[in-house]
Amino acid sequence: MMMMEWKWLRLIRMAVMLLVLEGCRWCTTDACLEHERIALLHLKPFFNYGNQLQSWVEVKGSDCCKWKRVECNTTTRRLIKLSLNSTRWFDNMGYDMDNGNLNAWYLNTSMFLPFEELKSLYLSGNAIGGDLENEGFGKLSSTLSNLEILDLSYNYLNDSILLSLSELSSLRYLDLSYNQFEGSSHPRGFQLLSRLNNLETLDLSWNSLKNSILFHMRNLSSLKTLRLRRNQLKGRLDHIQGLNNLTNLKYLDLSDNRIESISNKGISTVFICQFILKVDWFYMFLFYFKTNFCLRDS
Repeated sequence: MMMMEWKWLRLIRMAVMLLVLEGCRWCTTDACLEHERIALLHLKPFFNYGNQLQSWVEVKGSDCCKWKRVECNTTTRRLIKLSLNSTRWFDNMGYDMDNGNLNAWYLNTSMFLPFEELKSLYLSGNAIGGDLENEGFGKLSSTLSNLEILDLSYNYLNDSILLSLSELSSLRYLDLSYNQFEGSSHPRGFQLLSRLNNLETLDLSWNSLKNSILFHMRNLSSLKTLRLRRNQLKGRLDHIQGLNNLTNLKYLDLSDNRIESISNKGISTVFICQFILKVDWFYMFLFYFKTNFCLRDS
């Protein structure tokens, strides 16, 4: 009799332990990972202008997946999207794209390393002037292998950051519009972007890029959309034949430049007819041209 009671007692204890373990398992998956919560709190001082991240509280056990500007995978509870855009836009010291780099600061990208499943990172409108030496975006390449979307528009970035960006081979979408890229201070910078063999959309609008930028784009074989609006493209475009290799290109925006003519020398008719070309003929016609565009042999 005593033996039977002992067996039942052991079974009850085992059942209780299983229930406790199962309960703990569900508790941990309902909230974000603790080390990612801590990593977000480390980021907070750099992006909390105007107290925009007030939901990011330093309370142990707080579910960071419910914080503003954060999105998690519903199964793994790991961060997949971080929207830190425009956190300095209303900085009381002012934010003026035409007033130099008065408020520019340098980003330590290693702070994003804990977010191993991150797919989308939005950092536009933060007055970022570049990344810290040895702590650039290239450092993220081995850990953030799922990163597909990176928005760095409306900052103070220049050609010097291109080397580190070129190591993010998983990128499909890269927005570098409204920055200070010239394509001359680091001539090989844009050539290095050819390492981004998965890139489908590249926005370089509102920079200071010259005609040669078209030639440097020639090896981005996966590119479908290229935006070069409001740069310093002018006169006769002879480098457009560099895009002949971009067999996936569907949309090319060259509007708000000073283009007089486009050379069709060396351009495949099949290539030039397959995408939509948006051009603002500054000197010839004052209208936007957005249609299927075919160049005739001259």
